[in-house]
Amino acid sequence: MLGESTNVDKAASVGNYLNLYFGQNQGVRLGESTVASCKAHARMPEKRVKGQLKILVNRDAGKVFLDFVEEGRVVHIDVYHRPGGIDPRIIARAIFAAIDEHYLEKDPQLRYAEDERFNLVIAYASKIYITTNQGRGTLYNLLQDEVDPFAEYDEGWDHVHILAQLDREDYYLVYIIAEVVEQVVLESGIKLSKVRNIIHGNEKQAQDSYSGYIKLPWKHLKGQQARHLPDKENVNQLIIKLAEKFGGVDEIEEFMENYSTNIFKRKGIQQQKKKWGDIEHDVQQLEELGILKDTPLGKVLTGKGMKLKEFVINHKCELETEIRRNTRRMPSGGGGRFKKLGQNDRKTSKVEYTNRNKTVNNPDQNWSGDLAVPETVIQALKNSYLRGDDHLTIKKQDLHYYEKKSYVPVDICLLIDASGSMAGDKRQAACFLAEHLLLTGKEKVAVVTFQERGSNVVVPFTRKQLVLKQGLATINPAGLTPMADGIVSAVNLIKSSKVRNPMLVLITDGIPNIPLWTLDAKTDALDAAALIAKDKIRFVCIGVEAHRFYLEKLAQKAEGAVYLVDDLNKDNLINIVRMEKQTTSEKNKLA
Repeated sequence: MLGESTNVDKAASVGNYLNLYFGQNQGVRLGESTVASCKAHARMPEKRVKGQLKILVNRDAGKVFLDFVEEGRVVHIDVYHRPGGIDPRIIARAIFAAIDEHYLEKDPQLRYAEDERFNLVIAYASKIYITTNQGRGTLYNLLQDEVDPFAEYDEGWDHVHILAQLDREDYYLVYIIAEVVEQVVLESGIKLSKVRNIIHGNEKQAQDSYSGYIKLPWKHLKGQQARHLPDKENVNQLIIKLAEKFGGVDEIEEFMENYSTNIFKRKGIQQQKKKWGDIEHDVQQLEELGILKDTPLGKVLTGKGMKLKEFVINHKCELETEIRRNTRRMPSGGGGRFKKLGQNDRKTSKVEYTNRNKTVNNPDQNWSGDLAVPETVIQALKNSYLRGDDHLTIKKQDLHYYEKKSYVPVDICLLIDASGSMAGDKRQAACFLAEHLLLTGKEKVAVVTFQERGSNVVVPFTRKQLVLKQGLATINPAGLTPMADGIVSAVNLIKSSKVRNPMLVLITDGIPNIPLWTLDAKTDALDAAALIAKDKIRFVCIGVEAHRFYLEKLAQKAEGAVYLVDDLNKDNLINIVRMEKQTTSEKNKLA
């Protein structure tokens, strides 16, 4: 049991506790038999440890169980018990009564306002979903004795499975729900099972199927109102899906060229993996769609595949527009967890500009800037008439001027590790970040890579997408990690370019192993990082947990911050850089 009695203070205390842990994508054990999180839960049969559960941090509960698109909106509560039947209607009535009792305890005056109290409680009736081994349904339906049958694949055969749409300020209800469910289980003559341990980790998710792939136009729920799109739209969506993997129309064309009948234009599977990562799933899906087929020469495009390739070539312009729109989208979050060490304290300068879409008329305030002549004349005509003037006169109270706004521009130089270990998905994620930054901001983006025994400026600071794409296409990961050389090249590029509030973002999955000045590669990279601090360049390093101690030293030398991630995927990269840019703007406002 969680406790002998429920009170407002205890519920509020647990709510604060859950807010902290759920905000870090972690689950918690309440008492000995209840587990709560915003993620899916899995048993650990491979560990052969009785009572051990895994919180799947990359599987949002709302997405998995309720087909929600937005993450973090659903709390997942599991109360484990020994074999025995639990009636979900009894659970529903008990939860309703417990929430009602909580409101009474919180505000005794509600005892005399039954309608108001009922409305407060019933608001949760359609937001709480209950599943036991005897049926399932929303709290509202179960209160009406409407029970959906329990299916063999459903959650809840050895536990009461509850999903609750709760805002953060309502997390205290998790305690109330868990407490009363445990009571009901025990009153049913069934013993509770002990959850001995919980661990956190990722679940390897099944790859998306290209078959029948359609765009989801709604924001919150999907699946219930799905409809088939016209053939051309389905083709467009398939190509956009391929673009997420390969990068763009040119890259899709290059990929398809590897499956032409001209053997001289074809690249081996290993060469393709080096650039695009694991492609076996994509090839298999294209085979299922009838776009590829097996022949004595290997896999080649079918007639349908040739038509698809022709469609890509003929509709390149509109497809690129749609892909750019897709690239601009912000990740929904939850692509993984990351930890920040260090802080950036560089001073920034803001840029003021005139907003010609809005004018201001404030005679009591001093102003400077561009006079809005048409608006001023119109205002003067009105006021002259109201004042009874014989002719048009313009006075201080008639003046309109264009509003001024300001923002903090942050030009970003991406320093990408292009050693052999970055081949495939990591390379694609870094390239996607570069395109996303260019398409979603007003600032310049540059890309420097380091590999083999040196570094290369593949994209100088630019606002042109074509220049960026051409440079990114030349990145072919291979060899060792000359990090010091890469840092020096990036610093020199920033110093020689006209940039505003520059930020250097290092993306790496390793540590340096090729020296620049001495025989010690690690020391050379630390000395190179000191140049970043010397030139007062804002520095962010994104690396993996395995190299935490060295990367932390590197960030300290550069007087910057390091983010440790579980995976160098595009969502993690975008979220980190976006957060750093936002922090820079907020610090300027406070200053």
